[in-house]
Amino acid sequence: MNLQLIKDYCEKRPGGLRQLAEDAGMSEPNLHRCIRINKIQAGDLEKIAKILRVPVTVFFDEGRGGVTVNATDHSQAAGRDLHVATEDAVMAERVKYLEAIVKEKDERISELKERIEDLKNK
Repeated sequence: MNLQLIKDYCEKRPGGLRQLAEDAGMSEPNLHRCIRINKIQAGDLEKIAKILRVPVTVFFDEGRGGVTVNATDHSQAAGRDLHVATEDAVMAERVKYLEAIVKEKDERISELKERIEDLKNK
């Protein structure tokens, strides 16, 4: 994921990052933090993409060669493609996040099982 692109898009937008943060319902410091650490909630990224009129996929490395929609293209087909691409990208990000949580929990369970075995053997 490349959230630095948000800054690039905001250079062309009146009000810059401050206005984008306000429009997305975020604080400006929070938006800056998200960009800096390259991590953001899927819902917030979806809002930002919608405000900037770009598909969510542009923020993902694999999305750069994918669907692109010109801001002046208002055809229904382009709108459907954008909606599908956005949903797919958001779902992929959510799945990645949930997989990381499951992995962390599995590791913790494994640690606790080892600790229980150690206590039993004492």
